[in-house]
Amino acid sequence: MNYDEFNTEYARVLDKIKSGRSTWSELSGHVTRLRQATTGITSPVERTQIDHDLAALSQMVDMSRRTNDKEDVWTITSEAIRRASSQEGTVADRIARIETSIGEISALADRNPDERDALMQSTSTLRILHASLQSSLRAEEAEAAAAAR
Repeated sequence: MNYDEFNTEYARVLDKIKSGRSTWSELSGHVTRLRQATTGITSPVERTQIDHDLAALSQMVDMSRRTNDKEDVWTITSEAIRRASSQEGTVADRIARIETSIGEISALADRNPDERDALMQSTSTLRILHASLQSSLRAEEAEAAAAAR
């Protein structure tokens, strides 16, 4: 499995969790298979991203098992992550979506203290992506400023 295949499978597992039609054991099995299928990916950057994504996915699967009766924490979290992970728009647009999603998940965590740790873990990948995009934006701005001189 390569990194692009991983991303495709990752999205499928997210969809299965969101649909609510899979049992916890089925979802857990999907995560285990995904973890095993990606052992051959050794690029440090891809490996780090995969490890973070799998950790977040595992947390989300656990959350889906313990969904709070007051609100569907998984549906809210998965939608926030899906929006934040979209590659559409400018770098600035993407950064804004990530910040909004992190805020939504943080507010959800505040309302659901029993799930707080798992919810905040689900933002780790978003925070890494945010930092990376901030770096890209600064580089683009520096290049634009240098070209304007």
